Amino acid sequence: MSQPKPHAVAAGHPQTAAAARQILLQGGQAFDAILAAMMMSFVSEPLLASPGGGGFLLAAGPDQPPRLLDFFSDTPTTDSAGIAQDGIDFYPIEGNFGTRSQEFHIGHAAAAVPGVPAGIHKIHQQLCSLPLEVLAQPAIDAARSGVLVNHQQAFVAMVLQPIINATAAGKKLYGNMRQGQRWQNPELAEFLVQLCRQDPNWFYQGEAAAAICAQPDGLLQAIDFKDYECAVREPLQWSSNGYKVYTNPEPSSGGRLIVEQLKRLKSRHDLAAVLEAQQHADDLKRSQLFEVSRGTTHISVADGHGNLASLTLSNGENNGHVVPGCGFMMNNFLGEEDINPDGFMSWQGKERLRSMMSPTLITHAEHRYALGTGGSNRIKTALFQVINHIINDRKILKHAIEAPRMHFENGHLDIEPGFQVDDLSVLLKTCPINSEWHNHNLYFGGVNAVQSGQTTAAVADFRRNGCGLVFSY
Repeated sequence: MSQPKPHAVAAGHPQTAAAARQILLQGGQAFDAILAAMMMSFVSEPLLASPGGGGFLLAAGPDQPPRLLDFFSDTPTTDSAGIAQDGIDFYPIEGNFGTRSQEFHIGHAAAAVPGVPAGIHKIHQQLCSLPLEVLAQPAIDAARSGVLVNHQQAFVAMVLQPIINATAAGKKLYGNMRQGQRWQNPELAEFLVQLCRQDPNWFYQGEAAAAICAQPDGLLQAIDFKDYECAVREPLQWSSNGYKVYTNPEPSSGGRLIVEQLKRLKSRHDLAAVLEAQQHADDLKRSQLFEVSRGTTHISVADGHGNLASLTLSNGENNGHVVPGCGFMMNNFLGEEDINPDGFMSWQGKERLRSMMSPTLITHAEHRYALGTGGSNRIKTALFQVINHIINDRKILKHAIEAPRMHFENGHLDIEPGFQVDDLSVLLKTCPINSEWHNHNLYFGGVNAVQSGQTTAAVADFRRNGCGLVFSY
């Protein structure tokens, strides 16, 4: 009798990872598991992921050629040139990240068309083997019984406190997200029940969309929901040293910037070359108006059958308004400066917003990896450095993720502790404008990755208190 092959899961919260594990133990594949984990993240990581946001799934397997499912958000159909700024709910707030503060815009008019409900149905239709009700059940149970808020989610709630307190409904729903508190969300549980029972158009042509469109100071209309589709794309591909890297293609930007950095290394892989590659990506980002999205979480799954799934989700910072009766906030993608480089309310017709989110797969004759990260515009540098450690430095996955990172942007270099003295002196000499951090920090991303093949591993980034599981059945 052959030995069972192990599965691996890495996610941003223990209960997110546990949902994937539960489905794999029930005989599901990696794609079933990652969809269950995705829905659980709405409960365990509710300010980072929700049905009101968007994301990307990159999936591959022995019987599944790599494909990218893009369920990120669309801009409204409304002509942006005709929007009266004084007639919409759109205003700035400030989030305090401890070392830095940043301004965001929220309100009804900050929300773009959510893609997550369509993504759930498309992923299930094209990739999954178990009924959707089975995949949603762990999240439904957790929303009803409650999840203990951990340090990471309490920190996110603290940063987003101005958004949580912006409306009475937001304060009621998220106001007790303090470490050690049990957070329950029965309305979200019922939303997931209905999402599974109804047809794929239920959210986009039903009461939830109608309630969102009924806001007189918002921008979304019924046609925006009716016309939304989850797109299926060929992933961007790059090869080196026997490795193939698959990542998020255009119209998003993060995957292209990661590949451009890898190309820039050529035959050099030293720290100075890594910095030069980051500087090159920063030039491209500014000259080509690459965009990002901030409040993100990532899930990676590898099953014992050779399937890989890499999924990144975002809700931006949330727009402050809870969708009536649904238990979640909408995104604020139209209120993020980085996604709107030409200025707010300046889109040219209905279009898919671009993102830095970059779920990635790496294949090799001996090893296969699924990885991704949150971290705004640090996504491109965090993943580039981890991929470089795997492909060129031949580090094991744990060491590739735990190695110190740096991030170059707009002439400024941020440096984590842990670099060798000689390497650090090179960095400081090359970039006189820099900041040396005293601790490892979630600012530098939160790479959650799994490995299968000759070795099975799951590593969740300690910078974001993630959870990695390896198990057999």
